[in-house]
Amino acid sequence: MNIREDKRGFSLIELIITMAIMAVFAGAIIGGLAYINVGKTKKASAKLNNQITKIQTATMTKKGVTYLYIYRTSDGIYSSMASDTTDSDGDGVPDGYKKRLDLNAAITAGNVSQTKLCDSSVTIKGSDAGASVTTLDENNMLKIGYSKGTGSFIYSNNGTVTAGKAMTEMPFYSTIELSGKEKFTIQLVKTTGKHFIKES
Repeated sequence: MNIREDKRGFSLIELIITMAIMAVFAGAIIGGLAYINVGKTKKASAKLNNQITKIQTATMTKKGVTYLYIYRTSDGIYSSMASDTTDSDGDGVPDGYKKRLDLNAAITAGNVSQTKLCDSSVTIKGSDAGASVTTLDENNMLKIGYSKGTGSFIYSNNGTVTAGKAMTEMPFYSTIELSGKEKFTIQLVKTTGKHFIKES
């Protein structure tokens, strides 16, 4: 019994249809990845905005001041909340962590917990109307705190304090910008303690 083998190849039409189907799938995958990245930035800004509300509540209800620290590590952007009652410089405001190294030591010792905001594809920076800017890297941080008495912001900066100046006299970062596939900013209103998200 002779079975004849079909040795015909693909026709040009079949190749074109196959390539068109592959192009549609590739476009869907690329579009999906872009959507995920947009979602990361939006989700991180919402999470950060909620944490700012939490430190205001914690400062009003607990002893001392609860600060929010935002920082980058090798695997993403994290935040930590920590309360402090020590006022070493006598400006009437508890110090909190002034250096990233001190914060790292507290985290390593288990005294401060971390919350992951997003992966390292998102860039975060704090600024004071463009006058001074801090872009998060693995050596710095952003630090935000409220006044216990008034509910206004007392501090929003990179943790540093100039010698001879009170912490409250340092430049105030009124904008925290999160940039990924899209850009979102959290606006901080110093005198009222209000904060809100804007899509740029």
